[in-house]
Amino acid sequence: MSDYENDIFISYRRSDIDWVRWTRENFVRALTSLLRVRLGQVNVFVDETIDDGASWPNHLAMSLSRSRIMVAVLSRDYFQSDWCRLELALMRHREKTVNLRTAENPRGLIFPVVIDDGDCFPPEVQAMQGEQLHSFANPFMRPDSPKQEAMAEVLKGKLCVSIEQALAASPAFDPAWEQVAHTQFEGLFKIRMQSQKTVPSLVLPIP
Repeated sequence: MSDYENDIFISYRRSDIDWVRWTRENFVRALTSLLRVRLGQVNVFVDETIDDGASWPNHLAMSLSRSRIMVAVLSRDYFQSDWCRLELALMRHREKTVNLRTAENPRGLIFPVVIDDGDCFPPEVQAMQGEQLHSFANPFMRPDSPKQEAMAEVLKGKLCVSIEQALAASPAFDPAWEQVAHTQFEGLFKIRMQSQKTVPSLVLPIP
């Protein structure tokens, strides 16, 4: 029977190799280490594939649907990505199906981390309480720098506490989430492939 495989799914814009490195080596590495002190083993999924080379809808759909919660690294560029918007929408859909982020039950499964001006974010996202990491959003920040240590101190506070609580209270896995995710990712992948321009054939017409 299907069940969760990941505790946390990291959703972020995979359009630039330097930001991929920052996300993995600066942010995710620090967050994972801090959570392991509190929880022991914690499984964090972070995909390194660049958006424009996307050929992995099934793998990404399965990884997202089998993750307990999402940490979304938000920037203006994030919302320019069809894939990122879909990842966020799918986890938001899950929150609605289990009656989370409501007046009666305000906790959620999405934890925003803001690295860029959030004034242009969708209203629904702006309403979510996010961890502000603007001052640490430097793709060339060294993992052994004082800035890295300062960011770890920030992460160790409210974000780690909230994630720990959310993981402990995560809803039972529902296989329907995976089917919805597969359908949505495959549909977007087909649209992207159909919209790409094709090079004319090199075969000369035979008179």
